[in-house]
Amino acid sequence: MNWSNVLLSVIALTFTVGAHAESIRVSPGEIENLGIRFEKLSPASEVATSEATARVIVPPTGEAIIGAPLSGLLTALKVEVGDSVTRGQSLAEIMSPDFLALQREFLDALNTQRLAQTELERDRQLHEEGIVSMRRLQETTTRSMIASARLSEHRQLLAIAGLAAREVEALETSQALLQSLEIRASIDGVIVERMATTGERLESMSPVYRIADLTELWLHINVPQEQVTGVVPGMGVAGDGFVAEVTTIGRSIDPATQSIVVRARVTDGSETLRPGQFIAVRMVAGGDAVGQGAW
Repeated sequence: MNWSNVLLSVIALTFTVGAHAESIRVSPGEIENLGIRFEKLSPASEVATSEATARVIVPPTGEAIIGAPLSGLLTALKVEVGDSVTRGQSLAEIMSPDFLALQREFLDALNTQRLAQTELERDRQLHEEGIVSMRRLQETTTRSMIASARLSEHRQLLAIAGLAAREVEALETSQALLQSLEIRASIDGVIVERMATTGERLESMSPVYRIADLTELWLHINVPQEQVTGVVPGMGVAGDGFVAEVTTIGRSIDPATQSIVVRARVTDGSETLRPGQFIAVRMVAGGDAVGQGAW
């Protein structure tokens, strides 16, 4: 039996026979079967003012494109979409002639700097003994400074290419060139897109992965322009399993939909949302915005 239909029939009958009877008695058992509950009215602390559609996005600071620092052949992919990664974690490897050249130039600069430093120490000793002139010592000092600056430049180039400090130190010690270059994560997050395949030849800065930090999410809410006057920063936004707070109200109108984008920051339940997802939300007014007579 459809109890909802029964309840509607009872309500309709109440109005119909109102002129002929004061009330229709319903037994406690019938009330229980109909699913009727009695509650005391209480003043509402918040009310839903409007409903809208929102798109889940990642804040600009929470997203990063991981690309190949140098041109080369992509030889290995170590993670896939959905994997959690940490800053500095190795994600992929490439074989790059440019990387070999960078290492060789670094070692050349390192050995040149060591030689210049040895000559400087020797000329300082000879100058103290009166064997070489001050001009000779100044020239040697200048060559040592130039060599040190060149070494620092090549060290920075290796860091930009993705080599960790410990790897640079190992290269200094062993003087052995690394055969492959590791591509590392620049932030903590989740792999949301893979943009290259193994065996692909990449140019410098070609994208390989897109990483998103999902600990903070935003909502872009499309609010009809006639309803935006009731939206204010700090206003609550409710949805299925999450809550958010309005932070920014757009100043322009989408000509296609005649709506204004309102941005909200998810404050609770972000784990239930996915970037790019479209969801239904309710704009919730609270405090003085509720007014009198709301129960």
